[in-house]
Amino acid sequence: MKTLFRFSQWMESASGYSPAAILAFVVHIPNFVRLIHRLLQDPRVPLFLKSLCYGSLAYLIYPNDLIRDYPNYIFGHVDDAIVLFLAFRKLIRDSPPEVVREHVEAISRGRGKV
Repeated sequence: MKTLFRFSQWMESASGYSPAAILAFVVHIPNFVRLIHRLLQDPRVPLFLKSLCYGSLAYLIYPNDLIRDYPNYIFGHVDDAIVLFLAFRKLIRDSPPEVVREHVEAISRGRGKV
């Protein structure tokens, strides 16, 4: 019997932008949200990384942007999404690897909080 594709396997092998990799990313978006939430709650993650993420969330809510939101609705939110994406990517990349690995494996096994 084949085992199901696991989030931890995808995190270890993610590379390139093939259609299969993009589809796998889209499928795992809920897992990334769980991972980010868990990392923000973990005391072993540096405070700087957490404050960067919370700052990017504040930027998302803040009415003054680099590109105004209301005249061009779609393009106005691109800068918000980019800032949020870069902050969350930095959180995952710069957090202690053993902490990220622990949370990824717990999410892959379907465990709740650590």
